[in-house]
Amino acid sequence: MSNNLNHFDKLHALNAAVIGFEFEFFSNMVRGRIVESLSKLLGKKIILSSKYHSKIPVNSDTFKLEPDYSGGSKMNELITGPMPYAEAMPVLIRVLRWIDENGWTNDKCAFQFSISFDKMRKDVVTRMENLDKLQFILGLDEGVIYSKFGNRTNNVYAKSIKKIVPRNRFTSIEDLVSIDPKIFKLPDDKYYGANFTKLKDGYIEIRYLGGRDYQKKITEIREIIDYVIIHLYNILSGRTQYSQKDLETLKQMMREYSKVVKSFSDPRAFFMHYPDIHLLVDLKGFEENIKTYYPMIREKIFDLIVEGGVRHGFFNYDTSTGRFQLKDARCRDASYITDIDLLDCDIKGSKLFNCNLYGCSVKNSQLEECQLFTGNTVSNSKVKSTSVDYSNHLDECYIDCEDKIIDCDIKGGVIRKADLGRNAKVSEETEKVKDFEEVRRERFIADSRLKDVNVHFKPQKFRDQNWTYKKLY
Repeated sequence: MSNNLNHFDKLHALNAAVIGFEFEFFSNMVRGRIVESLSKLLGKKIILSSKYHSKIPVNSDTFKLEPDYSGGSKMNELITGPMPYAEAMPVLIRVLRWIDENGWTNDKCAFQFSISFDKMRKDVVTRMENLDKLQFILGLDEGVIYSKFGNRTNNVYAKSIKKIVPRNRFTSIEDLVSIDPKIFKLPDDKYYGANFTKLKDGYIEIRYLGGRDYQKKITEIREIIDYVIIHLYNILSGRTQYSQKDLETLKQMMREYSKVVKSFSDPRAFFMHYPDIHLLVDLKGFEENIKTYYPMIREKIFDLIVEGGVRHGFFNYDTSTGRFQLKDARCRDASYITDIDLLDCDIKGSKLFNCNLYGCSVKNSQLEECQLFTGNTVSNSKVKSTSVDYSNHLDECYIDCEDKIIDCDIKGGVIRKADLGRNAKVSEETEKVKDFEEVRRERFIADSRLKDVNVHFKPQKFRDQNWTYKKLY
């Protein structure tokens, strides 16, 4: 933990910070009442948006409340503007207490905060846009966070940032004597505990926190916010440089990485280090075939081992389709699995894109632009732009699959958009949510008070037109 500041220096560092919050929560109150209640409590203007992820800007005086359809019709997200630390902390405490009194949270709920620094502060010599991300990653003790929010460990929306690899994936780096950030590839998408994609806008987003009853952990949340602020301040103010501990941590990461790299020098080395991963070409294990196609398949296998922790199973390359296939494998916390057929695999905490699934068990993951063919069970996951055939099961999932056929058993969860097939069975517990525009259009058609207006928009029948014609002429 960054703790090289005395009490007064810490206060000085905290007061340099500018913080914004995003609270996800449930409430039985209608959103208009939520806005009214929170606005009065906080002394802030709160705009009610009908859209999720709206473009409405926020600032220190104006917040916004949006529906969060991933948890159903009663889930909300309050987004504040950036505020000075001394102003932000009372807002944080009041909102958490309000949620505890007027709503609730579960494992679908996240709490996120953003940090920037007052640009007028001369002690913050490096701008946030130029943050040394590698120094931040090596110095951040994720154990401090997980000790207070252990339920968020390996969360697919807030993955560990301790994933550092050389930019040249097959480079072996073992005997480091110094640290050069330029030669390493670091987490570069939003679904990590620290979202570095926001640095270009002058702030960093911290996504580790949330879960059931997070609103009750006021002390723990404040401690983590303070810890991350001080860690950032030490880096940006130049008080902290790369330490010997950072070097040893990086060297250990690279030693483990080098073991994997050495296994990919040729097929024989691979078979020796990974005897439980069986390589096939066109479902045949002939050694000469594997040697021929090894340069074409080793990058995909490498990614599965490094990113997904795959250590056993059957990997096949289909030369007729150019498609990769993985069977009987166990995959955990993969940042990205893409363009592969998965058969009878056990997958958890991973992001799948453009994959075909057969007989797989998928938990706490994201599936996007995939095809679920037969015998898959997907639970507590986000299913987006994906087709699901008969004989699959979706349990407690968030389904947002516009213009895609969902033709399976659905138990619990939320359906945002989907075309249900004739074989689809949807449980009574499953909630179907619609945005404001959909509700408004349906009301215009169905509201009895508008029936006299609606009748004018009904097209005339063809025979009525002919009758009118004869009468006139």
